[in-house]
Amino acid sequence: MDRKKSKLSGFFDVINKLEDVVLAILVIGMVIVIMLQIIGRIIGHPFPWTEESSRYLFLWMMFVALAAGFNRCESSRVTLLLQVGPSWLKKFSELLYAVFVLGFFIIMFIYGLDVVKQQIQWHEMGTALLIPMWIIGICQPVGAVLGFIGTIQSFLEYHHKVAIGDKEAEKQKALENEG
Repeated sequence: MDRKKSKLSGFFDVINKLEDVVLAILVIGMVIVIMLQIIGRIIGHPFPWTEESSRYLFLWMMFVALAAGFNRCESSRVTLLLQVGPSWLKKFSELLYAVFVLGFFIIMFIYGLDVVKQQIQWHEMGTALLIPMWIIGICQPVGAVLGFIGTIQSFLEYHHKVAIGDKEAEKQKALENEG
């Protein structure tokens, strides 16, 4: 797994497990709700709450999954241009990556909280489920906090994945070690 343990490893383990459990519950919930939606349509009596429920479960799933992708530096990154660029750019890219990703999560958190405040002030409710919309909207700031934590984890415990390095030199070295 190539994980370098840090002082925060126990905390990261709890957060990772929490994300895994929440995502499993959300996926299972989506499968059940969508199956009920299909069955309702087949029998000619669709359940109006299933569309709204699947949308809300999907929103929560996407924000938690977005965050989980950063725990072990498994998120998408553009590295091709960095590979052909000068070596100073490769060194600078880690800082650039940290600033942009952490900045993205900070902005996501701030604007997510604004949306939640607005939903609370306006007493927004779901149409079919009649639940307060802030329960759904809070998935954005929660995802931002989890993503911020995951990014810190990837820098502390999976730095070799964050570092761009020279992939061609690494490939050549790996080939030499095999032979």
